[in-house]
Amino acid sequence: MDLGNSMNARETHITGQMQKIDLVEIICNLVRNLSSNPSNARVMSLVILILAKMLKCSPSHVTAVALKSNVFDLSLKTNSFDVGGTSSSSDSWLLSGRLAKMLFLDSEQNDSSYPLSISVLELTEQLIEAGVENDVVLALIVFSQHILVNHEYWKYKARHVRWEVTLKVLEVLKKCIVSVPRSQKMGEIIWDMLLCDSSIHNTLFRVICRTAESLEKLYVSRLWEPTEIQGLEAAICSVLDILSIMLSDFSKDFSSGSTVFHQAMMSSTKKPCPIVTSMISLISHFRNPEIQVGATRLLSMLCIIGDHSPPYLFGTSCFGPEDKQIADFRRSVYNVLSEQFLWNENLFVAVLKLLTSAARYQPAFLISVLDDKGKAEVLEALLQFAKRSDDLINSNPRVWLNVLNFLQALWQGASQYTDILKQLRSSGRLWKELSKYINIIAKTKPFSFQTLYKMEAQSLAYKYQCQAVILEIVACDMFLQRKLQLLNQKPDLSKEGIENGGFSGNVAKELCHFKDILSLSCDQSILGDLIQSSMSFDYDNEVTLRAKIAASLFAVHVMGKLATGDAGSLSVSLSKKIHVMSKKLSALPAFTELAAQYSQQGYSGGKELDLLILSDLYYHLQGELEGRKIESGPYKELSYYLLDSDFLQSYRSKSSEDLFSPADHVYLFNTLQIKTDMGLDLWKYSQWKPFESIGERMLICIQEANLMLLLSSSKLSALRAVVSVLSLNQEESTEDKSPTKREMSKQLNPSWIDHICRCFHSTLKSLSPVFYSSETILHFLAAQVELLLSLLKSNYKMIPINKHLLVLETSALGLRMLNDFIPSVAAVQRTMKLLLMLLLSSLECISFNLHSDNIGITEVRNTCLRLLPVLCNCLGNSENYALSLTVIDLMIKHCLVPNTWFPILQKHLQIQLLIQKLRDKDSLNLVPIILKFLLTLSHVKEGAEMLLISGFFPSLKLLFEKPPQHIWGLGLSVITSMIHSLGESSTYLDFIDSVINYFFKEKVYLISFYLNNPPVDFASDDRPDRKRARSQKRQTTLSSLKETENTLVLICVLAKNHRSSWVKAMKETDSQLRERSIHLLAFFSQATSPLLCPPLLKEEIDSYRNPSFVRSRNAWFALSALGCVPHSRSFSDISNKTTALILEDQSTENTTGGGSSTYFADTVGVQIYKISFLLLKYLLLEAKGAAKRAEELGFVDLAHFPELPMPEILHGLQNQAIAIVTEICDANKIKLIQPEIQSLCLLLLQIMEMSLYLELCVSQICGIRPVLGHVEGFSKEVKLLIKATEKHAFLKASMTELKRIMSLVFPHLSKAERFS
Repeated sequence: MDLGNSMNARETHITGQMQKIDLVEIICNLVRNLSSNPSNARVMSLVILILAKMLKCSPSHVTAVALKSNVFDLSLKTNSFDVGGTSSSSDSWLLSGRLAKMLFLDSEQNDSSYPLSISVLELTEQLIEAGVENDVVLALIVFSQHILVNHEYWKYKARHVRWEVTLKVLEVLKKCIVSVPRSQKMGEIIWDMLLCDSSIHNTLFRVICRTAESLEKLYVSRLWEPTEIQGLEAAICSVLDILSIMLSDFSKDFSSGSTVFHQAMMSSTKKPCPIVTSMISLISHFRNPEIQVGATRLLSMLCIIGDHSPPYLFGTSCFGPEDKQIADFRRSVYNVLSEQFLWNENLFVAVLKLLTSAARYQPAFLISVLDDKGKAEVLEALLQFAKRSDDLINSNPRVWLNVLNFLQALWQGASQYTDILKQLRSSGRLWKELSKYINIIAKTKPFSFQTLYKMEAQSLAYKYQCQAVILEIVACDMFLQRKLQLLNQKPDLSKEGIENGGFSGNVAKELCHFKDILSLSCDQSILGDLIQSSMSFDYDNEVTLRAKIAASLFAVHVMGKLATGDAGSLSVSLSKKIHVMSKKLSALPAFTELAAQYSQQGYSGGKELDLLILSDLYYHLQGELEGRKIESGPYKELSYYLLDSDFLQSYRSKSSEDLFSPADHVYLFNTLQIKTDMGLDLWKYSQWKPFESIGERMLICIQEANLMLLLSSSKLSALRAVVSVLSLNQEESTEDKSPTKREMSKQLNPSWIDHICRCFHSTLKSLSPVFYSSETILHFLAAQVELLLSLLKSNYKMIPINKHLLVLETSALGLRMLNDFIPSVAAVQRTMKLLLMLLLSSLECISFNLHSDNIGITEVRNTCLRLLPVLCNCLGNSENYALSLTVIDLMIKHCLVPNTWFPILQKHLQIQLLIQKLRDKDSLNLVPIILKFLLTLSHVKEGAEMLLISGFFPSLKLLFEKPPQHIWGLGLSVITSMIHSLGESSTYLDFIDSVINYFFKEKVYLISFYLNNPPVDFASDDRPDRKRARSQKRQTTLSSLKETENTLVLICVLAKNHRSSWVKAMKETDSQLRERSIHLLAFFSQATSPLLCPPLLKEEIDSYRNPSFVRSRNAWFALSALGCVPHSRSFSDISNKTTALILEDQSTENTTGGGSSTYFADTVGVQIYKISFLLLKYLLLEAKGAAKRAEELGFVDLAHFPELPMPEILHGLQNQAIAIVTEICDANKIKLIQPEIQSLCLLLLQIMEMSLYLELCVSQICGIRPVLGHVEGFSKEVKLLIKATEKHAFLKASMTELKRIMSLVFPHLSKAERFS
């Protein structure tokens, strides 16, 4: 230190000149000289202690001088951080053993309060606290380890000094642990030493491996002095604290480096007693509450370690104490919880956290503690304490939060705590207290953060966390009661079955309090108040910004001081950080520009100019802190750099005040560490005293930012809990149609959407894409969207169209703003995903309502048109690409007309990038979504042309080389739609020819494969075993049937719209194509044996659980009910149950088949008839083509006439159509037939009509006359059909056409028999 500083020495005048005397250098030289003589230990102790005090006052200066003078005679060539170093330090005084010998001699002779060991440890502690990282500090840490392990074996002249040394070395150890996250070089070395050195572990364990009884005996022992007992207990507290910190930081780290430590902690063979046993006993040591608190905290961490430990390492024996130990522990817990007054709040909270930890991670241990042969004293004490919730809510919400955390842990592990929960549920007082608290916090008025005091803000944060936990408890109980209700609906369940589900006794009695839960969670006023209070986001970005400005102001001030060589009492680590910032700042173009401007004004360059710029920057930042914004220019850019630096970020750490708090993941600034690194307490004694307000103001601003973060995170947890309850509420209301659940659905008020959207807009305003935006805002936005999404899903039928418009506008605003953020931020991705899901849900509701009501259709379309560019921009985000494209597809398909949406997509959609993803191997999961969108786009002629120009077909061909599953049909659909949209213009003939050439020549094997689905074999061998073998091959899937449908659609479009190209290209293969089509049609016509088609996909399994919508017992609907089952069943088992179902009398009541008919089975039946329709359509097109050719030639060329199905095949399809339509119409005489059933009836009548046309063609070409028996039977069935369809107007046109073709097929029938 220089002359004039508070610690410097004297002035001397030699020859009229004044010299500077550096006391630090003198002290360092003295240490070096004294180190050669062990007898100087006492003087050495005082000198080193003085050096430690100096180090605290001026860390940077003292460290530099000490290193320069090599005070510990450590070889400066040695670098412990360089692996493979070869230099030797054997001559070092510190490492050679001379210092250790000096310490040993000093302990025997020194009876003063300044032992050399304590002085060396004090110096080590100060160096670690100052953030010094070099070989000297590392060597001192290693030497401290030597002291820790060996000091208990030294001889002491004064016995209490032993414990003073113990406490000091433990302080150093704790400093090492705390410094690890901030130490870039030594952190890993320190942790390896602490976690892997068994000698350290054994030393620490010897201190704490004691019982409460052994400590009590010391108080009556003549061998222990009171000062020694106090030292021992203080050491126990210190070790407990150290082990808790180590376990909290590495509770789940079981790598090879940390296994040694964890094994030692969890060992059940530790002597004189295991750690767990010792902690259980020490909790009963009421003579020293600090030991109780430390033991309780450590035992809480051991519960977590025991759960996350590999079973083969530790097992569960360590948490299986004896009955007496459990009884003592239970009694101690009861004594703590039953206190009427919180004489020791820390102990009370620590016990609650221990119970919570045990409930989550060691259920067997907790049950043994709570269950005392039918008694439950601990629970009774807790319930009695809960009655004081009225006082706790306002006076001490932190304690109440820990009580609730324990209750929540019990409910979350309900299957293991059946009896405990039964007792808690039986306490009506508990639910009343919970509901009362919800009402109180729900009616909390909005607040301004600036009007809150520190204690008020902390209290409010705890209140929001309490609300979150209570709502989570309610959600858990609702879920459990729902399961109980399901069990109660099954009276045939055995008692054992109920117990295996986690519940015992009479289930109905367990439901007695469910009404209270429903009233708490479903009451409109309560839910409304909860939404009102939790939705508003009170985060003030200015608070965080002020903290950053204050930190920048402090940093600039320190930069100026460091430039003059005055580091004051700043730690070495903080000085280095700011020095690096200063270098980067001076290298910025803006700083260079300012230097040039100042030079032009006549200022000299060098350090003085830099100091001038820093001074001006300081006053600019000071003005901004006081409300005066910095104008644009170089100083603005420099301020941006400072605000965006990681100066404060390095001091952020996870809040660990409440281990199981809902807001335990919030990261706060460590103000205590910042203050320590600043050395602020010493500023008033140095030349930095005038600037003390700068540091104090920075700390105040940072504390305000911490409170804001804590408060906003707590409110976020409350909002998420509201979302959980509401979501569970809606899930139950959709699953259960009971009056209670219907009432729950009615309670949801659509007007809440207005409030949520307003709050969302308000929160969005506080979001900014620049550096000072908090991630908490994004999380809050996501929670708001989740709540809105939950309301939308539950009430879509009740929500009017104007509310959906508001949701669309809100989503568009959010997406537009979030697109400006860095897409890699996880919170941005999640919020955008939720907004897109909200859009999708709202659009689905809108499309449903638009079909039944045209009110608001113009507003919907205008809003959607404004949304399209935003959604196209969202496609640039790969994380939400699929969802964005799905929303666009739904929007243009159901809510817009092509002439409005196509110009927007043409301008904003990058179609080339979209098609390129079909070729990207990393985007195979996107292929179905892209193809579905392109299918919608291809329905418009301009869209089809866009696809043609963009090279979609070549990309599709590359995709078909190794196509993903179920892509064939989608690709064919897009091509088919393109052909249909492009029309018959000759401009696109090259495209048509390439399509025919590719699919029917290069990929003809795939066409053949899908036309043989299900596999059909018409071999002439009719032996039973051969028939059985062929039947067993008739297995398919619904997806394969849809692929077959898409294949036939393409064939029909080509055969109809581009006949000349089709005939020319298919000249050699058309006969085989017709034969395959006829064989498949013949199989569908028979309908005598089921087709095995099990549900495979999730949506198929879901539809299998739904009842039949056709409700037919005829033809393929009856057979599908038998063959479309999820479990594999042999075909023989199914075929034995039914033969010729179509010939059954349909007039009988359906009493046996209804149970087996499902929605999925009906879907398969409908799919079969769709394929049959397309097969008939293709064959009819071929027949019409041949007829046209015959007209042109003037005769029928039988040699080239296309193959047509036999009349028996056509008759089978006719009979099926008549039977099904007649059955449906008779069953719905007095009620309206649903649209999907109407479509089925029209499809079947079209099948019948086309089959009659083909029958007419066959009879005229081949001269086959109708069989008289068939005509009579057909006539009777048709009469029944006509009679059944008379009352259904939607079938009138189809029946007219059917009658006309029937009169042509059967002209010989008498007039009385004609179908009129």
